[in-house]
Amino acid sequence: MPFAFACLALSMLLVGVNIAIGKLILAEVPVYLFAALRFLIASLVLLPGMFIAKVRRGLDRRACGGLFLQAFFGCFLFSLCMLHGVLLTSATSAGIITSATPSVIALLAWLWLREHIGAPQLLAIALAVAGIAALNLLEHSQAGGGSVAGNLLVLGAVLAEALFAVFSRRLALSVRPWAMAFGVNLAGLLLFLPLALPEALAFGWSAPGVGTWAWLLFYALSASVLSFLLWYRGISRVPASIAGLFTGLMPVSSALAGVFLLGERFSVGHALGMALVLAALLLGTRRGGMPPVAASEAGTAK
Repeated sequence: MPFAFACLALSMLLVGVNIAIGKLILAEVPVYLFAALRFLIASLVLLPGMFIAKVRRGLDRRACGGLFLQAFFGCFLFSLCMLHGVLLTSATSAGIITSATPSVIALLAWLWLREHIGAPQLLAIALAVAGIAALNLLEHSQAGGGSVAGNLLVLGAVLAEALFAVFSRRLALSVRPWAMAFGVNLAGLLLFLPLALPEALAFGWSAPGVGTWAWLLFYALSASVLSFLLWYRGISRVPASIAGLFTGLMPVSSALAGVFLLGERFSVGHALGMALVLAALLLGTRRGGMPPVAASEAGTAK
């Protein structure tokens, strides 16, 4: 179990760091083209492993459908809703809504996967939500509310992320992490390709510097290859409601990367949010706070 926790933690830390790196890349590369290139690079890197029969074990038509749904919700729909939502709503409103991610994942895990959620878990989820809210909200002191449309789009992004977590938990019990990572990246590439092609045709490919392309390569390898492999490995052994707590590490590492890479200010909001998220993880992952794992799941987890 500690190894699974480490995988989930490192996965979310990598995603958070790449949020800051993504800001550097998007300054020179259009958003949909960036997404397509990310998934293309990751698919090419993972492709050789798919020629190994052991890696493809369990990858049937049903599994492929599940991987497409993961890519649709967790990569495509999440990106579209979040990108357009934050343009229509305030940073404060978006922060409040996105802080609910661990609780939405836990709710879906309870409704769909029938996971038991006890009092320690509920407290851990509340701490994680409070920590993410502190990280998001105390950084944005500007006034102004968000539009209903913008708020609904951000809420859609949160729901899409939660559905990705639930789908990945169910599928990770029967499909290898490598095959799952390849399938999600390939599906993500196919979904973004129609949006990326017009940007690719109008893009000045010689304009970005070597540093931008290097960051894009790093982003693809860390966020689309390593992060997926770690997440799938971890969630095959950990209930989705517990894995959802680790999403709180995303804004933590994003904030730290913003401080060190983008020169942003470290504030009280950072410190408070990080403390609450870490407290949530300590409470939620201690032996007494873990919900029981069904024997059938324990036997099939890889």
